[in-house]
Amino acid sequence: MVDRGHLHPITLRFVDSDLEAGYQTEEGAAGLSGYRIITGATVLLWALATVLFPLGTEIPAEPTRVFGGLMSFVGLACFLFSRWAVTMNSQHLIASFLTSANGLVIILLASIGGVLGGYAVAGIMLLFAFGFVSRTRFVFAAARTFVIAVGFGVAVAAYDGPDSLLIDSFIFIAAGMGSLLALRLLERDRRRVWYQRGVIEEQTTAIEREKAESERLLLNVLPASVSLRLKQGEYPIADRFPSVSVVFADIVGFTPLSARLTAGEVITLLSELFTHYDDLVAERSLEKIKTIGDAYMAVGGLPEPMEDHAEKTIDLALAMIAATGPEGRWPDLKIRVGVHSGPAAGGVIGSRKFAYDVWGDTVNVASRLEQAGLPGRVHVSEHTRFLASPRYEFEARGSVQLRGLPAMTTYFVLDGPLGGNGLAPGAAGSAVDAGRVESEPRNGSPGEALEG
Repeated sequence: MVDRGHLHPITLRFVDSDLEAGYQTEEGAAGLSGYRIITGATVLLWALATVLFPLGTEIPAEPTRVFGGLMSFVGLACFLFSRWAVTMNSQHLIASFLTSANGLVIILLASIGGVLGGYAVAGIMLLFAFGFVSRTRFVFAAARTFVIAVGFGVAVAAYDGPDSLLIDSFIFIAAGMGSLLALRLLERDRRRVWYQRGVIEEQTTAIEREKAESERLLLNVLPASVSLRLKQGEYPIADRFPSVSVVFADIVGFTPLSARLTAGEVITLLSELFTHYDDLVAERSLEKIKTIGDAYMAVGGLPEPMEDHAEKTIDLALAMIAATGPEGRWPDLKIRVGVHSGPAAGGVIGSRKFAYDVWGDTVNVASRLEQAGLPGRVHVSEHTRFLASPRYEFEARGSVQLRGLPAMTTYFVLDGPLGGNGLAPGAAGSAVDAGRVESEPRNGSPGEALEG
């Protein structure tokens, strides 16, 4: 497999055509100023030469004015063409044509004036110097040097003056070879640097994209503030919260339901339902903690304190119930919901697969309340009722024996900001005794995993 940054051994072009096109465009923009300098210098220097050559040399004034004026005009035309010379090759092609013409005219005028020795080579070396200003590509510099060398060779062959041109020829050859070698090395290194810069930029973009994806995935399992603390090197992360509200929701009859469905249908059902719950949680600025089978757990009041966490978790619970049942998006599903408020601890669990979890008696009680609840009802503790009573109405259920916990008075939510849970006051009376109620344990409940 050929490296994308591989260069042609002679022309130094990128073998990859897309890379070459990108390099041509970028270097064309960067080299435009150099192109304008040499074309503008052609106009200025030939205008000066029409005055200085006749004064300082034996070159006649008439041919100097003719050829000098012609080259000034050609230089001006090339300068004005710069708005269309957008690629590096187009600039270097024009610049090489202009330089070749300049060299031939210099040789011609020097031959006419009998000053081929010294002046011609000096003028040609000046042209070679301007090649570095425009950062001429090696192939164009080689073509330009060849054209000028042919013209110089013809002039030397036709020279019949008294002086020897051996030293001039030597200097010309040395200057031509030196400038070509230097331009080749410069172009090769410039292309390599450009390619490496592109590779670094691509890698940086890929790293930033992967970092953003990692942060997105991290935010899917960790609260934003906790994720930031973890990235800053804080570990372990464990906090105590004096007052939070925990909500558990569980699908009624999920085991027989899942037995009738394929694995793909079960995953699709849970994914769609829990994605909807995720949206409900986010709308209320609560925190989803996890799913356990068909159970869903969320908390209000952490990691950032929230004064109305009880009200918002009940609001969430009512919205979750409203999504199921005959009038919901999932009419064939019914859920039980339990909510309890109190202190809890929260932190990051694990070192490879991070998870933010919450634990404590508040979590256990919320799970037991969900287990002892009724389908389509929000079952809350007395403390949650106390915190949320200004906005909600409750029906006392009586003393309930929650599995593994002392008996406690619990309540059903009757009404709230969402317009109620669809049950009139006293609707649970036929299903709930006024006295003591004991919850039945269920296999696979979240409480099993949280107990103790």
